[in-house]
Amino acid sequence: MTDKVLGAVKKYNMISEGDKIGVGVSGGADSVSLLHFLVQNKKVLGIESITAVHVNHRIRGEEADRDMLFTENICEKLGVPCKTVTVDVPGEAEKTGESTELCARRLRYEIFESGGFDKFATAHNLNDRMETFFFNLARGSSVSGLLSIPYVRGIYIRPLLDVTRAEIEDYLTENGLTYITDSTNNCDDYTRNKIRHNLIPQMFELNPSFHKAFLKCESSVESEHAYIKAEAEKLLNRCRNGRAYNIEKLKNSNEVLRFSAISQILRENGVKNIVREHIELVNRIILHGGSASVSGNTLKCERGTLSFGETEKIPEFSVSIDDFTDIVKTPCGSFKIISFAKKDLQNINKQDFNNLIDCDRIIGQLRFRSRNSGDRIRLNKRKITKTLKGLFNEKKIPVSKRSKFAISADDGGIIWLEGFGVSERCAVTSETERAIKFERMGDGCEK
Repeated sequence: MTDKVLGAVKKYNMISEGDKIGVGVSGGADSVSLLHFLVQNKKVLGIESITAVHVNHRIRGEEADRDMLFTENICEKLGVPCKTVTVDVPGEAEKTGESTELCARRLRYEIFESGGFDKFATAHNLNDRMETFFFNLARGSSVSGLLSIPYVRGIYIRPLLDVTRAEIEDYLTENGLTYITDSTNNCDDYTRNKIRHNLIPQMFELNPSFHKAFLKCESSVESEHAYIKAEAEKLLNRCRNGRAYNIEKLKNSNEVLRFSAISQILRENGVKNIVREHIELVNRIILHGGSASVSGNTLKCERGTLSFGETEKIPEFSVSIDDFTDIVKTPCGSFKIISFAKKDLQNINKQDFNNLIDCDRIIGQLRFRSRNSGDRIRLNKRKITKTLKGLFNEKKIPVSKRSKFAISADDGGIIWLEGFGVSERCAVTSETERAIKFERMGDGCEK
């Protein structure tokens, strides 16, 4: 295992001298072996620091608490700092309408990205790659989906991708390491588990060296995908006209290159979780004209170009709030400020409560202002810091409408975002004496 991992780290340039590495550790075999390997090879790899991050999803009750305690103990034995975070996945999934699995993944990665690490290592291995391949194949994935899990994506690195689960278990035995097993891995309630317990073993029955055959297949797919992507980029360079794209050049191109180019166009314009249906929809309007909505973003074909809906421009502004009983006019609308005394807070409904601002927790000057690049807020109801762009993307709010959402800030940062709620820093508590909320007057922006 050691040679395979060191080879992958070097081949894909996963780690640079002086990197601060975060490691996702569940307490299972894969993550324990990864953490131990990085600790043992810290000097060889030039790692400055290693921090384990464990997320308790509150899905499995006492078993989840057991996992957290186990992870903390093994980190202590290895001399590694351990950051544990608890999130209410079932509650959040109920709010957002996501599946429990998708919600857990989203929250987990939000936590990983908030740690300020240069790189973040996850323990995906060769078996995970095979499972993801078949999972995507069953959903009708394109070539890019058949590449399953990338070795490197952004800050994320996956050193174990060439290592089988059997090799990981051998490594644990050789090094006297213990681990725990998630009980949900033993049932077939999840699609991935069905693939793991049924399909993968059958592939090894057909070919005992299936993992080697799989790697050969993945290598071929990777080469072909890289070629298609490069040619599609050349096509896009010929088609780009600012933020618009020449329809005729796209229409007359090879369909394979056009589909790849469409995928790139969607990514360039902030569309996430792109699926085949999105690409086919855009392809249809390229060939036949018209407009379409993809994940809340409007695309249209007119005068020979494909473009996204224009964002309504609202000039930069900052409007101070000095009187908490006033009506405030801003370029994105007028707002009435409603005050609440302590006695009024006993009968507030949940929606209003999530929008109340504790007046005594405001730092310096309160104001309405325009949105700035990189703006963040730690919403009280979610307890996780997110960029405004990330929040808008989650709710699939079209780019053209985002500037219409009112923002309130003080000298410490954003404390309220219209439609999302108040920041944890300024939320009301049992000690709140006076609070306010903003109520929009009328619809749309002030003209």
